[in-house]
Amino acid sequence: MGYALFAQRKVQLTGNINSVSLQQTQRSNEQYILATNTLSLQQQMSSIQAAQSIELADLYERLASTDNSTARERINAQIRQKQEEFNAELDDINREIYMVSVKENAIEMEVKRLDTQLSSLQKQLEAVEEAESSAIDRATPKFNGVG
Repeated sequence: MGYALFAQRKVQLTGNINSVSLQQTQRSNEQYILATNTLSLQQQMSSIQAAQSIELADLYERLASTDNSTARERINAQIRQKQEEFNAELDDINREIYMVSVKENAIEMEVKRLDTQLSSLQKQLEAVEEAESSAIDRATPKFNGVG
């Protein structure tokens, strides 16, 4: 392999290494964004659960202090409605968390693929550099007593 070919192959491999490294950085940024989204969704879920506890505690307190059967039926209906609303909100958030998790898993698989690709490119670059060094050593004239 001529020296120009060594140089050309090294430039090509270095460009590929830089490209894969950039993709890894982009995937890391995506992972960070998804992790932030998951945390935000979990905080929303906690807020909804806290609000649910407060509202239901208030309704149960009103139910306990009411002797009127019509009022009790109305409060029981409100309790069921609130529970359904909260459950629907929690289901929506759980679906969002699941979708984020699926995206995170896909990105994780992509990162592993990029790691493998990067390692392979780095080994190829090392092999080209070693071959170039060997070719240079073989091409350098040896003088008696020197080298």
